Amino acid sequence: LDSRLPTWQRSLDAVILTTPRQDHIIGLLDIVQRYTIREIIDGGVLHPGTTYARWRRTISERNIRYVTVNQGTNISIGRFVSLQVLWPASPLHKGSNEVRDNGLILRIVTPGLRVLLLGAGAQSTYALSGLLSTIDTTHLQAEVVQMIEETGVPFPGKLDNVLQSAHPNLLLMTPAVLKTQKAGTRSALPQKRVWQNIPTLRTMRMGTIQINCNRGTWKQDTL
Repeated sequence: LDSRLPTWQRSLDAVILTTPRQDHIIGLLDIVQRYTIREIIDGGVLHPGTTYARWRRTISERNIRYVTVNQGTNISIGRFVSLQVLWPASPLHKGSNEVRDNGLILRIVTPGLRVLLLGAGAQSTYALSGLLSTIDTTHLQAEVVQMIEETGVPFPGKLDNVLQSAHPNLLLMTPAVLKTQKAGTRSALPQKRVWQNIPTLRTMRMGTIQINCNRGTWKQDTL
């Protein structure tokens, strides 16, 4: 954020915790302590651990408005941008990997651009199956799809179906853990040949990627 925002801007309208993994929370705790934040959004947790409990306590101590969202929530950002919450469903799923299965899956919609943020949900068969069975496939369509990949861990087969519904022009891949991701390594993309022709950018290799949308057209830049 220090590299993206001017030095005088020390406030944020909202912070979103997309998945309650410990490393995500620790990173956002630093943001909460360094910036004035109007609102914090997450999907909630069935069985909170000590790090998540600290997260919620810090929010309360700083009197930050806290909002739990789930499937069907729409958040307006100004006049022309909306943030659609596609996952998790309510009630939250109780299972062996609740952190991954109940992570937020979002779609940013603005004139000329739709961005589907699968995040860690791209690795959850439960979340992907839930999307396909509960969301009209037209609401999955997006020009850009972002997802987290883990080295050596293949994506579930259901991702093929979600990508087919999304029909993206660009895939953005971000690593699950920076310190263990090695140059030249990657997780396995779906094997359907139709997806091999979609341009794919990896932040591990290219650094920060910026998507610009203006007057109904969009492009990506690396910073």
